[in-house]
Amino acid sequence: MTLLIVTTTGLCNLRCSYCGGSFPPHLVPPREQYELDDLVSLAEGLDADIAFYGGEPLMNPKLIMDVMDALGPERRYIVQTNGTLFDNLPEKYWLRFDAILLSIDGRREVNDQYRGRGNYDTVLMTAKRLRKLGYRGDLIARMAVWDRSDIFEEVTHLLGLGLFDHVHWQLNVIWTEPWDFRGWAENSYLPGIRRLVSLWMERMREGEVLGIVPFLGIAKVALFGEWRSPPCGAGSETFTLLPDGRIVACPIAVESRWAVVGDIKSGIVRRVEIGEPCTSCSHFKYCGGRCLYTYMERYWGEEGFRDVCFVTKATIDEVLSRVDEIRSLVERGVIRREEIYYPPYDNTTEIIP
Repeated sequence: MTLLIVTTTGLCNLRCSYCGGSFPPHLVPPREQYELDDLVSLAEGLDADIAFYGGEPLMNPKLIMDVMDALGPERRYIVQTNGTLFDNLPEKYWLRFDAILLSIDGRREVNDQYRGRGNYDTVLMTAKRLRKLGYRGDLIARMAVWDRSDIFEEVTHLLGLGLFDHVHWQLNVIWTEPWDFRGWAENSYLPGIRRLVSLWMERMREGEVLGIVPFLGIAKVALFGEWRSPPCGAGSETFTLLPDGRIVACPIAVESRWAVVGDIKSGIVRRVEIGEPCTSCSHFKYCGGRCLYTYMERYWGEEGFRDVCFVTKATIDEVLSRVDEIRSLVERGVIRREEIYYPPYDNTTEIIP
């Protein structure tokens, strides 16, 4: 099924250190410049699920409510939010989301360095309010991971809170200024990944599947053979409607000509695909090229591109080395098939960090 990401606004009420805040208004306007009927026609023509994105999508809550009311309950709804504007959306709309991704980067001291003092407590309060409200959808902690992150500590901390069903993360690479990514990956990140996989397996042997999205996504391909390129579907099955009516392949590719694939009136007129050197790589089946934006832009040059590939392959190999045991655990009924089959639908998690 197609996923239509609706960027409700280019505005954001935060200025995270790896992001910088709002989009320039000439690239992503603060409000939609099209008619709701045109959005509805586009979504119905695509038979699309809907994800809301920004900026911070809850800075334009009216569009969220209008879209959900107009399209009704016959499709899935997803939102990626920084979790600071809970009261902007009435409770009944929160309960209609199939998946809610709250941006939180791990432990308080790490998160607040990246996202601002007090942000951690604000986001956790939103998560608690959702649970108290009776939210039963997929509540996902969505992390950005950078040089101050300890991947083992951040992921286990978030899972240990008992609020989130799943934890996903993206590495702060390629779209940011170069930093010592390779050194950090070899000395901190990859050792942390190995510890995290060991913990994941330890808990699985006890019958508990920790909701670590990248590991689950890799295992899903290995066990069930379902994959796509890129794993987020950008440019092939997932498309983003910007407030000015442009349709782009990737929600962050707002100023790239290659990314424009149509508009709200004409619909999607072309796809964007990942090619070599990715398609000839033995890991392509699992990573799908990782990230369309990274593949197309390569801000860090070929060496930086290879460094990210090195880390991606190492992560995939660590999970693949455990696939036979995971399969055995499923076959013996220690864990259930559906616990590994994740995500069951496109919920905007990119799978490969």
